[in-house]
Amino acid sequence: MKKTELQHPKLSRNLPSSELYKLEDWDEYESLKLSGCDLTRQSAQNISFEQVLMRQIMFTGVRIPKSHFFDVRMESCDLSGTFLEDSRFRRVEVIACRLMGIQFISAQINDVLFKDCNLDGAIFISTKSNFLRFENCSLKNTSFERADLRKAIFKKCDLSSADFRNAKLEQADFRTSTINGIALRAEDVKGAIISPIQATQMAGLLGLHVLDEDEML
Repeated sequence: MKKTELQHPKLSRNLPSSELYKLEDWDEYESLKLSGCDLTRQSAQNISFEQVLMRQIMFTGVRIPKSHFFDVRMESCDLSGTFLEDSRFRRVEVIACRLMGIQFISAQINDVLFKDCNLDGAIFISTKSNFLRFENCSLKNTSFERADLRKAIFKKCDLSSADFRNAKLEQADFRTSTINGIALRAEDVKGAIISPIQATQMAGLLGLHVLDEDEML
């Protein structure tokens, strides 16, 4: 049967608590709960997190490219400036986290929810997604250039000055979000789902003039 909605992380109810102090290449963390760890500015790659609950983790400025996050839930974590190029995410929830300037360049994002997060200045360049949802998030000045955002949902988000040039937006839903000053081309918006008011805004962004029949040119 074809999947029709976003899937949530598959997490055990009684995960054992653990501590994490240092990231190493090819580390694997599975079926555990992490809280209060400070990993600021550490670097490693090819790290795997599977069935992990993270609470109040400091990932600020961390560089962990080519890493895997499967069945993960993050709560009140700080991932500002984190570098996650070529990483993979599947069944992940990111709740009330700071992700300012985070870099998801060329990442694969499947069944991922961002809720009540600050992603201002985040970079999703060339990201591929399937079942991606943002709820009540700040996404100002975020770059989605060349990203595959087909069927993505932006619910009550602030997308002011976000860059969607060359992105795939078929069935991406923007209706409840703020889109002031977004960057995109006429061909980029094809197939996107927008409100009547947003249609007028986008017309202005694309250089069109929307006038009533009785208005003078």
